[in-house]
Amino acid sequence: MPSYLMVRPFACALLGLLVFGMPLTAQAASTVFSINADGIKEVTAGGTPGQGDLDGTAIGTLTLDNGTGVGTTGSATFNITLANLDLTSLTGHHIHQAVATTTGGIVLDFGDPDTIRSGSVLSGTITGLSATVVTAVLGNPPGFYYNVHNGSFPSGAVRDQLSVPEPAASALLLIGAVTLFGRRRRSEAPLAA
Repeated sequence: MPSYLMVRPFACALLGLLVFGMPLTAQAASTVFSINADGIKEVTAGGTPGQGDLDGTAIGTLTLDNGTGVGTTGSATFNITLANLDLTSLTGHHIHQAVATTTGGIVLDFGDPDTIRSGSVLSGTITGLSATVVTAVLGNPPGFYYNVHNGSFPSGAVRDQLSVPEPAASALLLIGAVTLFGRRRRSEAPLAA
């Protein structure tokens, strides 16, 4: 058997890990999501947009980590700047389960935003989250959304659907290298007589 064929299963597993950002086993996983929440994305259960604070925003990153993959070892790390929102009456921020065209129940509650707020920035880590729920969110980000609530908008001031991050440039370079290596090894294989 040619040696390049022996490399193929390893290369495919590595490619899957890099492209999909998933571990090869159901263990620890972490993903950084870009958050670009606004009031236009707040919808009614029937999908009518623009139900939140129309000039409000929450922009930054949210990192979800499922810890060890079991128990309450999950965490969420925030670096989000709030703008044009009533910061004196923040009542909550969390992940809901629902697609972009409807509303859904809270699955990850991060508690009082003021515990990690300094001025207009949410910055810090919330621990003790359900690793199972975090794993579910990481497995289907478009089925979940992040939002911030305040007294003026108790149903949600700003919202953003989670989405799968783009593969990092270094991951794309590695994919290219694996592909070229496979092609080069194939071209060096002796031809059958």
